[in-house]
Amino acid sequence: MNLSNAYEEKRNFIRMKMDSPLQLTLSDKTIEGVCIDLSGTGMCIELKEPLKIGSQAVVHLPSQQSQISAFNAIIRVNRVMEDGDLYYYGAEILELLS
Repeated sequence: MNLSNAYEEKRNFIRMKMDSPLQLTLSDKTIEGVCIDLSGTGMCIELKEPLKIGSQAVVHLPSQQSQISAFNAIIRVNRVMEDGDLYYYGAEILELLS
């Protein structure tokens, strides 16, 4: 079976499921959260704090392996889904940082 034929989601990048802790730094504070999934252009983030659509932040995903660098990027929140006391954010990756 060809993976591209089996893949039904119409996106340019496949989402990689994760469950990794992250730090989100806004201009005035740093928030701990979880990266739910990651793709070439965006990510889904779970937080316990509300953010405004359009907010920009620096996200830091530490590496679990010494051979792989941490993931650091500037993101913009494009959408939100609330589930009880948790918020799930769809964020666009604007710039990868070193």
